[in-house]
Order: sequence, then C-alpha cells, then structure tokens
Amino acid sequence: MVEKHIPITGGCLCGAVRYESTDPPVNGGYCHCRNCQKTSGGLYVAWVEFSPSGFRFTKGEPKLYRLTEWGQRGGCSACGSLLAFFYDEDPAPVIFIGSLDHPGDWPLAKEGWCGHAYIDSKVSWHIISDDMPQFAGNYPDIPEGQTEPT
Repeated sequence: MVEKHIPITGGCLCGAVRYESTDPPVNGGYCHCRNCQKTSGGLYVAWVEFSPSGFRFTKGEPKLYRLTEWGQRGGCSACGSLLAFFYDEDPAPVIFIGSLDHPGDWPLAKEGWCGHAYIDSKVSWHIISDDMPQFAGNYPDIPEGQTEPT
C-alpha cells in the first residue's frame, strides 16, 4: 500500500502556481469531453475534487477562462499548464491529477465515487477497460451522503 502524502501538494510545470489540500480528495473521475481533449492535448482528463475548506493556492493564482456555461478552467499563464476546473455553483476545486506532486497516491478506483463522463465524445479507438460507471454526458448530481450516482 502506498503511503499517501498529506498535505497534498501540486502545481504547474514552472512553479508559478502552487496549491495544497489538507484533506484527501472527495471524489474523482475521467472526462472525455471535447473541451478536455483539446485543452489537455490528450484522450481525456483525470481529475480529483477537494473540499474547499482544506484547499488553497500557496503561490500565485491560476488564470481562469470560460469554455462552458457552468464553469471555468484554470491554468498557469506563464507555462500553460492546465490545473483545475471550477464550477460556478460549487466551490469545490476540481484538480487535474497530472498537476499533483504525487499523482500515484490517489488512484481512481471504484471506492467512494469515480466514473467516466462524456463517453459519447470518447475517441472511438480508446477502450475503457475498468468497471466504473460511464455517462454519455456530464456526471449526474450525487446527493449528500450517497457514494454513487443513481
């Protein structure tokens, strides 16, 4: 078993933007939408969400830009690293796993809640080989205390 680093730290490639969370992630997932594909240059984005009460930026702030009606992406204006997504109606930061200092500490598994969103935009030759929930669009709302979508 991997010993997890707490606080959880991370940031951009050049170090201009840094963050930490004193709490472990509350959930995570994979997004296969076209915006995530294009902004990351990859097939999908893997992310974890943190409680806003334990999360803070320790150096710099991400530059925010809007690609959707419901939230903004944030990245480093110096090196271009994509770091986060912030929903307009939810203060919990969604952090891209690649920006964590120790991404191996937080594997996405079907413990707690995890899944694949926007699989209708998934690259056709990419095979999802895990047994996590899959959604054609965005993740459904998950009521307080429930660990999986209905």
